[in-house]
Amino acid sequence: MNKTNKNKLAGNINKLCLMIFVDRMWFAGPIFVIFLLDRGMNFTQVGLITGASYIVSFLLDIPSSIWADRYSRRSLLILSSVAFTLLNITFFLYDSFWMFFLGFCFNGIGTAFSSGISSAFLYDTLLSMRKEKRYEKVQAKIVQYSFIGRIIASAAGVYLYYMDPKLPFLLSAIANFICFWVTFSLVEPTREKSISKSLNQVKEGLNFLFKHKTIWYIVIIFSAVNAIYDVLFNYYQPVMELSEIPLAYFGIIYVFINIFGFLGAGLYAKMKSRFDWKSIMIIYLAVNLISSLLFGAQIAILTVVSIALLTFFAGSYDIYIGSIIHKTVPSSHRATTMSIQGQLYMLLFLIFMNTVSFSVDRSSMFIGMIINACFALIALLFFLRINRKESMNLQLE
Repeated sequence: MNKTNKNKLAGNINKLCLMIFVDRMWFAGPIFVIFLLDRGMNFTQVGLITGASYIVSFLLDIPSSIWADRYSRRSLLILSSVAFTLLNITFFLYDSFWMFFLGFCFNGIGTAFSSGISSAFLYDTLLSMRKEKRYEKVQAKIVQYSFIGRIIASAAGVYLYYMDPKLPFLLSAIANFICFWVTFSLVEPTREKSISKSLNQVKEGLNFLFKHKTIWYIVIIFSAVNAIYDVLFNYYQPVMELSEIPLAYFGIIYVFINIFGFLGAGLYAKMKSRFDWKSIMIIYLAVNLISSLLFGAQIAILTVVSIALLTFFAGSYDIYIGSIIHKTVPSSHRATTMSIQGQLYMLLFLIFMNTVSFSVDRSSMFIGMIINACFALIALLFFLRINRKESMNLQLE
């Protein structure tokens, strides 16, 4: 590789950091569930609105990843920024259930076109530069930039909401538009591209997982961990409200918890050096279980502590699963295999989220959180069982 091409590819890393930093400035983050509830939505409707994102992403995730593996990852990252811009414009301009539903359909498109693909793009960039061993370190840096973006948005989001409930969405749309121009300047790295037909591409991606049984089990458990965490994420605001935390404090709390996410990404390497992968999975599951129970208690200090704990470990989620798949799967099938994991996670989220939301509307927040804790307990018991039944060894250098 000549020096010019190497410099262009090195620029991808800084651009990805900037892209994720700007993209995560979702100023509506600290208030978006409260925003929906204030406009007459119940928890079931909130679940359907947010669920729209997962349904669309579920339908598009594998087709978009096949495109990314066969043709271009960069093109989908550009379209992802456009979709996230349309999400915020829709929320800014309209004020009804169906338009909110449509807005989160755009969110699903943006998620499908970026989730896993941006991670694969980074790994391919490093691979082209022969620096793939730095993946975890660079990915941790990118995740930290994402939390810095969230911290800034959290600090301003509630203040903007008090000025005008629509203003956070307008500023988020501007941030997404800036992200579009940054993404447009990325350089596609040279890599092995898939020549398989679409269905074969999926089959081959599944084969990579099935051939490595330990990784397949990790994908299943990790999908459950992520789904349970996302259910709790969608209940941060109503649980804080029921815990009698004033809305004016939400921004401060979100800054606080995102600092924990920043630290979680930064300390990933130390955590990995101290615990084997089995212990890490048990920690993830245990934190989800305990946090669900603490949410059910609806005591202000316990709520904030549990959110901070969740966010700390969430800071290492993407680094961990990405390091497993990227080091096992060739470039021609990397995004597709990541999408198979994403499909399983989204399917579990749709089941968990709608079950919990229905229970909250028909009974109480306490019952809904107990049900979420049961999902975490089932996943933990399943992991302990297969760990005892199978000899699962995994070396991640």
